Amino acid sequence: MIANSPAFALQSDATPTIFILHPGRANYPEIAAYQDFFGKRGFVVDSGTLEEYERFLGKDNCILWCIMGFYRHPLRARFVIHDYRSLSVRPLSWLKDRIKRFVNQQPDLRIFQNESMRAEMNFHDNVPTLTLPMGVPDWLFDLTIEEPHAERAEHTFSYVGEISRERGFDRLLSAFRKHVGSGNETFVLVGAAERELLSEFGKIKGLVFTGKLPQPEALQVVKQSRYAVSYFPYHRPHCFQTPTKFLEYAALGKSIVCNDAPSNLEAIRRYGISAHVTGRDIFDEVLPSHRVSASPNDRDKMRSSSWQAVIKQSQVLETIRKSATQRVFSLAEMQQTLNHFQRTTIAGKTD
Repeated sequence: MIANSPAFALQSDATPTIFILHPGRANYPEIAAYQDFFGKRGFVVDSGTLEEYERFLGKDNCILWCIMGFYRHPLRARFVIHDYRSLSVRPLSWLKDRIKRFVNQQPDLRIFQNESMRAEMNFHDNVPTLTLPMGVPDWLFDLTIEEPHAERAEHTFSYVGEISRERGFDRLLSAFRKHVGSGNETFVLVGAAERELLSEFGKIKGLVFTGKLPQPEALQVVKQSRYAVSYFPYHRPHCFQTPTKFLEYAALGKSIVCNDAPSNLEAIRRYGISAHVTGRDIFDEVLPSHRVSASPNDRDKMRSSSWQAVIKQSQVLETIRKSATQRVFSLAEMQQTLNHFQRTTIAGKTD
């Protein structure tokens, strides 16, 4: 939603305003989390693409929070944040990130999803830096979860996320097709699947493609399955990213099967997640499903990874509040100065 009326522009002088700028090409769970967190703390929080920001009237008093892509031209704002939630994808991902490093305008603050991403971007300037890890929705912990027994589970395995060859997903599906045999195991996949993959695997026994679902519905599918699958690629940029769904599966208390991608292994180490770890293609090692040795995760261990908790721990709130006190000479302040000048002039004439 874009608040672009004159009344809003004047209101933003009194109320700290954050505009979250995003490229508009992907799903950004961070945006809803940021809006919820800062909205509860007295901020007006808006979001939109570059085209929408150009129509936004409160630029001079705005904290501009950029989910990073290419922003070649200087953007007008009181305080600018560059938030690196991911790095560039193929082809030439490393070159794209190098170009970003030199082309994008220098911000007032940089935020990185994790330390490895910060090290990979390798900026050499004096811009302050914070780490803001991936989080999980706070409402997940309000759900009542019962780990389904094998005979009551709607599906054996479930996966939520992108289904593409770029991520190597064709290998995972091929492994399931090869090993499902005469068993009754099922694998439900929630997310947008490439047309070619649907054409090749859509009629394979045991595979169920639901398409993209709203997050609550997607996680309901996960709840009703026996095991959650965290398949993550090995190549750049995925090797620098935190597997969001892996964290959500653990927050749901699920029994998890994952491949040994660097990001999965780092999540296990950092968050203490329990999982059955396999090689690249997963189903080479877990079909038939009696071969799985995964146990439910402790949901309470994941509470410190809720979005409210990780944003608070990042100290970005304190940084933004400090910037909000360093206000520019706004329209409201100009009006106050003119009023004071007029009163002084009238008083002088009276004398």
